Amino acid sequence: MMVDQKFFQHLQLLVIVLLLSWRATFEHSTGMKDGIRCIEKEREALLKFKDELIDEYGRLSSWGNEKYKKDCCKWSGVSCDNQTNHIVGLDLHSPWDSELGGSTAPLRGKISIWLLEIHHLKRLDLSYNDFNYSRIPQFIGSLGRLQYLKLVGSNFIGETPHHLGNLSELNFLYLGSSNDGSLTSTNLDWLSRLHSLSDLIMVSVNLKMATDWLQTITKLNQLKSFFLLSCNPPMVLPPSHFNTSNSLSEFVLFGNEFSSSGIFPWVFNLSSSLSLLDLGSNKLHGEIPISLGNMSSLTSLYLFDNQLTGKVPCPALSSSLTDLDLSGNMFNGTITQCIGSLSKLEYLYLGSNNFEDVIAESHFFNLSQLKSLDLSFNPSISFNISVGWNPPFQLTSVDLSGCKVGPHIPAWLRTQTRLENLRISNAEISGTFPDWFWEQSPKLSRLNASHNNFQGVLTDLSSKFSNFSYTDLSFNHFNGSLPILPHNGSVLDLSNNEFSGSITNLCNKTSGYWHFLDLSNNLLSGQLSNCFANLPNLKYLNLAHNNFSGKIPSLNIHASLHLQNNSFTGKIPTSLRSCTSLTFIDLSLNKLTGKIPIWVGDTWTKLVFLSLKSNEFFGSIPSNLCHLAHLQVLDFSLNKISGGIPKCLNNLTAMIQVDSKFDGAFRLRYHGGFEGACVTWKGKRAEYIKTLKFLKLIDLSSNNLVGDIPTEITSLIMLVGLNLSRNNLSGSLPTNIEQLRSLDFLDFSRNHFFGDIPTGVSQLDRLGVLDLSYNNLSGKIPQSNHIQTFNDSVFKGNPGLCGLPLTKVCPGDESAQVPKINDNVHGMKDPDEEEDQLINIGFYISMAVGFVFGFWGVCGTLVLNNPWRIAFFKLWNSIMDWLYIKIAISKARLIEAFHKFVKF
Repeated sequence: MMVDQKFFQHLQLLVIVLLLSWRATFEHSTGMKDGIRCIEKEREALLKFKDELIDEYGRLSSWGNEKYKKDCCKWSGVSCDNQTNHIVGLDLHSPWDSELGGSTAPLRGKISIWLLEIHHLKRLDLSYNDFNYSRIPQFIGSLGRLQYLKLVGSNFIGETPHHLGNLSELNFLYLGSSNDGSLTSTNLDWLSRLHSLSDLIMVSVNLKMATDWLQTITKLNQLKSFFLLSCNPPMVLPPSHFNTSNSLSEFVLFGNEFSSSGIFPWVFNLSSSLSLLDLGSNKLHGEIPISLGNMSSLTSLYLFDNQLTGKVPCPALSSSLTDLDLSGNMFNGTITQCIGSLSKLEYLYLGSNNFEDVIAESHFFNLSQLKSLDLSFNPSISFNISVGWNPPFQLTSVDLSGCKVGPHIPAWLRTQTRLENLRISNAEISGTFPDWFWEQSPKLSRLNASHNNFQGVLTDLSSKFSNFSYTDLSFNHFNGSLPILPHNGSVLDLSNNEFSGSITNLCNKTSGYWHFLDLSNNLLSGQLSNCFANLPNLKYLNLAHNNFSGKIPSLNIHASLHLQNNSFTGKIPTSLRSCTSLTFIDLSLNKLTGKIPIWVGDTWTKLVFLSLKSNEFFGSIPSNLCHLAHLQVLDFSLNKISGGIPKCLNNLTAMIQVDSKFDGAFRLRYHGGFEGACVTWKGKRAEYIKTLKFLKLIDLSSNNLVGDIPTEITSLIMLVGLNLSRNNLSGSLPTNIEQLRSLDFLDFSRNHFFGDIPTGVSQLDRLGVLDLSYNNLSGKIPQSNHIQTFNDSVFKGNPGLCGLPLTKVCPGDESAQVPKINDNVHGMKDPDEEEDQLINIGFYISMAVGFVFGFWGVCGTLVLNNPWRIAFFKLWNSIMDWLYIKIAISKARLIEAFHKFVKF
């Protein structure tokens, strides 16, 4: 017994030693020590990889900090294998804001070659960062164990490295540039070596030269999903042995420039198991071929935004379809006879076509699975549905905009208790919203009922909905006080109605979630409270064209501020100094006063539009204003501003660059559409919306500016409009004014300019409006065909000017005038020309008198003397008979000659 007991004790001790030894060996091989799952060599590689990145937003702050200093498996974006503890994944993609259309916290810098030290890496995602227009590193092709690679939207340029073809284990590849095609691939043969590839997505990769793209995908036998989005590959015929893998189930050629309907036959032969086909946003024309019906496995068909015509062939639509999008084409005829048989249909989009149909409830009997319906912008679609109809479906989204829906809201919507999105804008609806609408739609979060004839007072909506994120009731006739809205909305547009009273109630009961508020063009009044400062997410605020008064309160706006055409007084509030992201400010047509703050140029550095027009600002223009490099419209007209024009205006970069990089600032990201503003252009005040981003204007007119025009202003070569009229400016006009070659509108009138008009003015051939009147200019007006298209009012009020189009002749030019028969374009005549015309007129009068006397001397005799008249007409008849015989003989000879020619 003692021996057995000692044996077991020794055996137990041996097992413990072996376990400790195995643990030490395991910790040494895997790097795991004291619970730390990280291999030292890989940890050091990650730190060196981080050193070459610029992390402005602290996304990699966990890398190497005290809490996780040793365990790299706990670092942000790092994943390790649970068995070996090797790093197998790096997910460093930047967060993406779909509403802003950009990444929110991109990494910058350089992708380090230290990445190669992570030998077991299987997943790598570097998307939506900013690598400063560098090339994709070739060494990524040496990460031989990669199975997942995503490099999209990170400002990569140049040729896609063919070394990526060495990633033999890769089954997911996502490549893309930043929507500008700066990432290219002249051939895709390297893709054919990726035999394990199942998903291939390429976005905005320039493939215009890649004639082998179709042949390449036929070699990828494991390919299931193939996406080419906005890559513009050439339209090529398929290979003679066109046999793709039966595994291909998703085929997307969205946003390319395919135009020929010849694409359809070979697409239809791609795969017998194809379930998704997307040819949207191309230029396809013609009709849908009936052979589409052979794709029996097709469940999703997207042909939107093309130029397809004709009627939709019903047999071509598979009964398996769940998603059908034919919107944005030119289809005509009816559609109801087709959709009635698609019993599995869930999403139906037929908007923006030319369908002509009367929609009745019988068309929807079999569509019990339908979730989303879009018939918008088919002006010839109307509805004939009974009031008591109970549809077989429960929709979450309905878009009937631009159809003949009215005169009232469809009663069948009362049954749609799952409705989240309703668009019935421009649908000929009038009257008031029925009470049941607000009660029966508890899930409604997006409502667009704009451009109708709704009227009445809106009810308190704060207790009706848990989430009313998007509300557009603009361009109606709602009146009364503003409604109380849910606390967590995002977009509210009540513009162009008849709301009145104060907005304090709305403002105080609104939470901080709102991004977009448009209450413009109403009858609202009173003073604004400081409650807007409690909306930290507010991007856009438009209170223009109301009757607000008092001082502008504290505001917290991130993008656009419209307060024009009210009665605001006082100075620009200092609270706006903290709004460093502002791109658009319009404070025009108010009663604001004070000096333009110096901090404007230092704080609002992202501004593209700044208008302080028609206020009572005084003092000089601060030179800091020249820091606004993105500025495209600057309007300080109709104020009391004095001093000189800053010489540094040549720092306004956006007015110099041929292709502006700041057009995106004019897009309303949260609402759709573009920024709009009323601008005085060529003497008329008009609203510009879609075209505002093309306008580059400086208007400093009607102030008290003094001094001369700085020559630096002629550096603004893309300037379209320049108005310095009605000031006290003096000096000579810029001698190199011809550099402003894009000018369409130039007004220097009513100043004190002197000297000659520079000859460069005659080279501004794009000028539509020119006004140099009422100055002290002198000398001869420069001559050109374009200058002569303007009338004399352009130059009047300058006593020292001479030459066309003025009547005043320049000294030494009297003998040089060339006589002309016709008036010039201004209706002016030269003296010599007038003398010639007098002689010619007398000559023509003499001829007319002689003709009259001669005519009546002969004809009058014949009328009064009967024998002479009889003799004259006998002679006339003899002459006519002789002529007739001669003509008949000539005709007979001609016929005889013709017959001889034919016989010959």
